[in-house]
Amino acid sequence: MTFLSLFSYLKKNYIVSICSLVAIVCLGVYLVRSDQITRLAADYDDLSVRHSRILKNLKFGSDIEADLDRLKTMSEEIEARLFSPEDLATNQRYFYQIESATGVEMASIQQIIKPLPEGKNNKQARMKAERSPYQEIIYDMSVQGTYTEVLSFLREIEGGEAFAVLDGFTIMDSKSKEADPEVDIRLSVNVLGRKS
Repeated sequence: MTFLSLFSYLKKNYIVSICSLVAIVCLGVYLVRSDQITRLAADYDDLSVRHSRILKNLKFGSDIEADLDRLKTMSEEIEARLFSPEDLATNQRYFYQIESATGVEMASIQQIIKPLPEGKNNKQARMKAERSPYQEIIYDMSVQGTYTEVLSFLREIEGGEAFAVLDGFTIMDSKSKEADPEVDIRLSVNVLGRKS
């Protein structure tokens, strides 16, 4: 089949030849653009996520100055509640005020700065403690009073102004047969303080 005979065949069957040409062009366009369709769909999804994020930022960004002022106020309140390890008298006065408010008698109180973790296994904990702007201060104290007084003393410590948590305690009961007997309690309290 020569070129002239092929040309005469296509001229005679021009509908089939036009349809074949259109099918070949459409197939070529589909093959060239098929990967672009998936790419455009992914770009559309990405842009819609970014659009919704921008709209949320605009919505919540209008109150950012008030939020920053509130955050600064809250940060100052937290700083005011922290213990300072060097200020031993002020720190102990906090516990003595709770003692006088609850009616217990504090026989002894001792401030201990919690040491950094040591050893290979505690390397991450040590690094975290070194980077932290806070440190743990331990107060070891001995308290005497009735059960209700001691219980209210413990509640005041954990619910008071300082960030404190009871770490451990030992109760020694007196042998009296009174309705509200006296107890001796030795306790350890962890208080959050700023790093010195």
